Parts: sequence; C-alpha cells; structure tokens
Amino acid sequence: MINCRSFLLVCCCLILLLSPAANARQAELSRAEEIVLKLGGTPPAFAYISTLLTRALELREYVVHVRNRGDIPTTRLEVMLERGEISAFILGPTPRRDQLFLPVHVGMTDGLVNRRILFIPQGSQAVYDQVKTLDDFKRLGKVAGLGGAWSDRDIWAANDLPVIAIGGDWKRLYQMVAARNRGMDYLPRGAHEIALEWPAHPQLQVERNLVLVYDQDHILYVSPADPDLHALLQEVLVEARDSGLIAELAADFFAAAFEPPVNMNQRRVIPLPLP
Repeated sequence: MINCRSFLLVCCCLILLLSPAANARQAELSRAEEIVLKLGGTPPAFAYISTLLTRALELREYVVHVRNRGDIPTTRLEVMLERGEISAFILGPTPRRDQLFLPVHVGMTDGLVNRRILFIPQGSQAVYDQVKTLDDFKRLGKVAGLGGAWSDRDIWAANDLPVIAIGGDWKRLYQMVAARNRGMDYLPRGAHEIALEWPAHPQLQVERNLVLVYDQDHILYVSPADPDLHALLQEVLVEARDSGLIAELAADFFAAAFEPPVNMNQRRVIPLPLP
C-alpha cells in the first residue's frame, strides 16, 4: 500500500513538472538568473566596468553576459545611455546627469579618478617645480584642456582655474596640449588613467610632483530604460564596496598608478574644494 501511494505521488509530481505551466515557470526562473549588460568605452574602461559588475553580480549568483558596444566618445555614450543602448557607464557625478540617468552613489574607482595628475608638453616641467599650494598653481595661469562632458569643468571653475573644453571626442586633447599653440597647457587625468596612457603619448610627459585632489569619486549611472537593473545594482555595488571588492579590483587593474612615473603616493597634494 505504501509503495502504491509513493508511486502515485511520483506520477503526480512528474505530470506537474512536465505541464506547460510548470515548464514556463522553470524557464522564467532560469531567465531571472541571467543578466545581459550592454557596455562601452575605452578598452581599459570597458575591462574595468565589465569585470566589476560581473564579479559583483556573480556574488548574487547571477549569470552575466556582457555585450561590448565599442570605444565610443563619452558624449555619444551618454546619448546611448539615455536611450537604453548601453546599460550603464561610469561618470563623474553632475546635477544634469543625476536628472538624465539613474545614479548609483558608490565610488567606483576607490578614489583614483579624483586624484588628477597632469599631462604636460615635453620640456615644461620646470614651470611646475615651485608649486606648493593651490594659490601657487593659480598664479601660473596655466589653462587646462578638458572634455566638454567632464565633471572636472565645474570643479576647475569653482577654483578659478582657467579651462578650454572641447566637444566630441576628448582624445584630441593629447595632441592639442602637445602642440602648445591651442591655448591649452595641461591635461588632467585620473591617476589610474594616466598610469595606463603615458606610454602611448611620447609627445607629452607626466608632471612629476603634483596631484590635484577633490573629494568626489566617479559613480555608476544606469540607463533610465532599465530601472530594475538600477535597483539591483544599488544593492550589489554597496555590497561590493563594503566587502572590499571595488578596492581589490581597482588595486589590481591600476597598480601602475603607484609606480613610476606616476608614483601617486609620493606627490604633493593640492586640494581642490568642490563647488
């Protein structure tokens, strides 16, 4: 009698599992564990954001599929983010971006991007050697070349530092600063960025002594087309920060920021107050 009841119970379970409704539910559960991320940016930026988001989501047992949209200028990526053509992008926080996109207020570079080190034309180091304070730096009257979409524009303006900003592809700034005839004297880059970029730009040199520091890391902005992803990433990125995952990945990806010629921890700090 017991064996008969067991047999009937197994049969009922099999019927339920094989029914269309049960199959649909199983498929739904499987899909819920998978996330497709559409990302873009320079190769180093793409590698970092894709690894960080993948690792953070995998800790929640999601299966992550990443689609690379390519090395596209920041201004274009922001348009794509607004339209939902990319899922998320790391940017400096601004009020305008907070309105257009869905911000996740977690520092994404462990404070490396807000430590700005200067690309300067070859042979111009002596001009900066005597700078000890922000006032000293201001007295030089040197003009920064910045991308039109960079949050640095507001910070430089708030500190009365002259700027020329360009629209479109900001990568033109390397050559414009090196040319010495475009009104731009230096190009500030995050410590982790300049550590990767300097070998590709022999017409420029890394300024040896200074690091301009403001208290504002870059954050993740999520497309307004994907509020569910935003809600999830708000949770997992807090966990990634608190667990030390972000610090671990930043140190791993950007170890060169602590080595010559960048030597981030051996520089004279020039604080830049925020607006």
